[in-house]
Amino acid sequence: METTQSIFLRALKSNLYHEAAHLYLARWQKLHKAQSVEEKIYKGLLHGATALDLIEKGKYKTAKAVWKIYEKYRPLIKEGVQHYQTLHEADQILMGYKQKYKEVLGS
Repeated sequence: METTQSIFLRALKSNLYHEAAHLYLARWQKLHKAQSVEEKIYKGLLHGATALDLIEKGKYKTAKAVWKIYEKYRPLIKEGVQHYQTLHEADQILMGYKQKYKEVLGS
């Protein structure tokens, strides 16, 4: 059975940003009240996917603002956190998109 994390990765790789964001929105909502490191990581990845969705819709200014939230929580993805390998892979995919959209997101 596929995990939410593996479906999120597949959605990102397939340029299905809205779907990816929606997957982690549900996860983040469950963790939101905990104010944990895990909650903040999912919040960041959710915002990274949302920023890409906004770019696809031509909403560049909003995308850049939303991307900053992803970058704020990005340093929390480190060894020792639950699901590190998958979260790290998602982070690497998002950073690849940052290169692709550097004119919108900045360097």
